[in-house]
Amino acid sequence: MMSRQLIIKIAPNEKMRFPGLCTNCARPSTKSMQLAKRHGRTRRQVDVPLCAQCASEIAKKSAAEERLSKQKWLFATAAGLLIFLAALLLLPASIFWLRFLVSLLLAIVAALVVLRFFRSVIARAALPEKKAVLESAQLQAFSWRTATFEFSNDTFVEHFVELNEPLLLES
Repeated sequence: MMSRQLIIKIAPNEKMRFPGLCTNCARPSTKSMQLAKRHGRTRRQVDVPLCAQCASEIAKKSAAEERLSKQKWLFATAAGLLIFLAALLLLPASIFWLRFLVSLLLAIVAALVVLRFFRSVIARAALPEKKAVLESAQLQAFSWRTATFEFSNDTFVEHFVELNEPLLLES
């Protein structure tokens, strides 16, 4: 299977038509997987179809994913607390409330950086089957009038093209 990129003409609030097939294996779909992409302040979300088996693959976590999911909160809390205490001690004591607020803001930023780092580490620790399902359909880009998808299943692509032929643009 080779992935194929498709550009479809669709406005942000319009509904897109998908075949009743799983994007990964082309079996009849009963579930869905949400694709999301952020571009600046704008976020586009699309639900693509999945079969029950592929949906269960997404829900499975490897031992490393489980361990890292628990560790991320420990490390985020520790980083936030350390930064909060360090900032509270190092900032001038003249205005206590301002010092407290700046320390709290820095602690929150540090915790969010740690959580974002762990998101990518956890994604790399996923099971190969889970990675395959997640990579079977991707929202590559979008604008106010188009969305660019990449699908890896040729059968799904054929049915998707049939359903959306008038809306497809040259890729």
